[in-house]
Amino acid sequence: MLLLYIAVCAVILFRVNVEATGYLTPDSESYLELAQNLKNGKGFYLYEASTAEETFFSVWPVGYPVLIYFVSAVTSLDVFWASKVLNLLLVGLGFLLLRQINRKYSYILASVYCSYTLLEVYSFTWSEAPFLLGLLYLCYLVNKVILGDDTTKNILLLFLTCVFLFLMRYIGAFSFSVPALLACFCYYKQRRRTAIKLLVVFFLLMAVTGLYLFMNYSLSGYATGFDRLEAETESVRAFAGMMAEGLLNELLIIRKFRMGNQPDYLLYLTILLQLAVTAIIIAKLKRHYLLEQLKNDSFSLACFIVALLYLAAIVFLRSFSHFDDLDYRLLAPFSFLFWIGMLHLLVSLPDNIRSTVQAKNIAFVFFMISLLLNLPKQYILEKVVQLLS
Repeated sequence: MLLLYIAVCAVILFRVNVEATGYLTPDSESYLELAQNLKNGKGFYLYEASTAEETFFSVWPVGYPVLIYFVSAVTSLDVFWASKVLNLLLVGLGFLLLRQINRKYSYILASVYCSYTLLEVYSFTWSEAPFLLGLLYLCYLVNKVILGDDTTKNILLLFLTCVFLFLMRYIGAFSFSVPALLACFCYYKQRRRTAIKLLVVFFLLMAVTGLYLFMNYSLSGYATGFDRLEAETESVRAFAGMMAEGLLNELLIIRKFRMGNQPDYLLYLTILLQLAVTAIIIAKLKRHYLLEQLKNDSFSLACFIVALLYLAAIVFLRSFSHFDDLDYRLLAPFSFLFWIGMLHLLVSLPDNIRSTVQAKNIAFVFFMISLLLNLPKQYILEKVVQLLS
């Protein structure tokens, strides 16, 4: 597990160092600017060059820049490297949480961080990085409540986790549906005191969100920074095509399909490899039924439910608000929980049959291949050619 973490961190740092942009986007630069302003004592404002005025930071929630600021203040790193160190810390916390979930096979669960999508997310300075950790912890808490561990502490942690998700990304408000659904589940199971607590959590979350958005409106004139309904969206056909391509890409572990990058022979090879690995694993598990296993695996079930709730929320919002395309950035929370759930189903199968153990090892090796192939290949090739010439 430790070696895997070191390898993932090394690959992320290598990618960041050789990428000319440092894996920064305009969103990233805004996060870093606010973190720097917090260090300089200027508060939650950004300087708007077009108007020569300071504007309140409301296009995104303040959570991620605040985390960058804290890391920068503690480590004395500049905000750029503080954001990258923060990402590595978030990966480490994810590893520790997976170790708590399944100690024996945590390294297989953690190998999902070797996928293209997650390596990209944790290389960029994006709020999706802490958001993914929050989602994983949310599933962990949901599993506890489902199993009857509904202590006041866990209910409070559920509330704080949902607040954390909202403060990382506005779409995090989708998580408020989780305590509401859990309240229905607990009421059905005759656990009425827990159901009441969960309903209180739901209404408190709505109140906190309302106050936050009202503050945004008071300070910036918009609840979420600008009019998100102003731009026209795609046609139904174009939207469906974008969503289909995005979901297909999230099923691909090693490499993504890009229309402008064809023919991509490495993509074709990795797709064939993934299909072969999938077929071998299914053949190895012919004596077991994953759907039957799902009935006894409440954690995987929690992952799938939360993943579907997020997917429904992001697709619904994107259908009438034209923000980013439905690519790996927006779909990473869905695919992350989906693959964690699938791997947990696999590792939860008993080890008394040799083919089951082999299937687990094959899955791990496949993700290690993904880590290797997601090194900056062009850069490495150029350096090798220079050395040989």
